[in-house]
Amino acid sequence: MSRKNKVVSLIVLLVTFVLIKVLFPESAPIGNQAHTISNQKIVIIPMSGIPTSFLLALRKTLESQHDTGVLVATALGKGDEMLIPGSDQYNTDYLALVGKEIGQSLDRPNAFFIVLTNEDINSPDSGLRFVFSAHYDGVSVVSLARINELNFGLVPKLIEIPGTFLKMQERALKLINKAIGYGVYHLDASSDINDVMYGPIMGIHDLDRVGTWYQKGLTNQSMSPASGPLHASPVQHHY
Repeated sequence: MSRKNKVVSLIVLLVTFVLIKVLFPESAPIGNQAHTISNQKIVIIPMSGIPTSFLLALRKTLESQHDTGVLVATALGKGDEMLIPGSDQYNTDYLALVGKEIGQSLDRPNAFFIVLTNEDINSPDSGLRFVFSAHYDGVSVVSLARINELNFGLVPKLIEIPGTFLKMQERALKLINKAIGYGVYHLDASSDINDVMYGPIMGIHDLDRVGTWYQKGLTNQSMSPASGPLHASPVQHHY
């Protein structure tokens, strides 16, 4: 090959490489793959049973709302050891510990972790029939089991209806953003029903009345999760 042909081939190779980088940037798929987004401050650890389309829509909205990368990790399997003894409800204390362990393995030390489940949850010491969510240092557990009137969680056939899908997204985002308010922005519970931090939420009608965003604003808040060590018996949590 002549010197001229070698130069032409090199130029073609370089142009091709540049075009590939421009037209086909690295994606950020669901799972534990490497991300192009380096500042992921929110990690969702879904339990099995939540439709992928629903998770993708949540991720897109949260990234836009909070101006940060959001990782949706590989689905967490379910087991009887996760249940409160003598109950069919999942133990939030146990799920929080599992979420923390998974979070530590994902190599995102500055992220806040949310275990998202389609199952009914409770804390052994809550004194309530159920909870929508429970919040600990560095991790929250959020349940979608009661975000529809039939308490069946996200039934795939149900969310195929566009209007229902959007309603389920709205309710889920309220619960997730409340968790982010506690764990990332260090906000307190609010008595203002127009504030996404309103509490307590005792049922789906309360959830629908709650606002969709933080009424106090986030001007002076930073994305710095309070991620202290989570022990076997977490003592600091909210519902």
